[in-house]
Amino acid sequence: MNELKPLDLDFGEILKIIEADFGDFRKAYEIEKYIKQRIKSACEFYLRYKDKPALFSDEQFTIDWKYDRLTGTYIVELGNRYTEYNYWLFKLAFKNILDEELKVYNE
Repeated sequence: MNELKPLDLDFGEILKIIEADFGDFRKAYEIEKYIKQRIKSACEFYLRYKDKPALFSDEQFTIDWKYDRLTGTYIVELGNRYTEYNYWLFKLAFKNILDEELKVYNE
């Protein structure tokens, strides 16, 4: 099983593949395979930890979270603000695609 982690496309690696043999269709296939693998890993990361902040905190890094009985959702404390856990997790898993800065833990 591949290591589960947020999507982090390494464009430097993609450029190395292209530069190594520009114009070779096999390199295009390698690029496609690489991108698909990274996206699949991010999807598996999200699905593994969706609705499971305790598991995430045990396996990845410690987060401050709680269950909000009023809304029936998990909440993550990010310094002086709170956000819905699954929303935060999605943003974390796909942060390179969404091109957003994300505070991932309390500072």
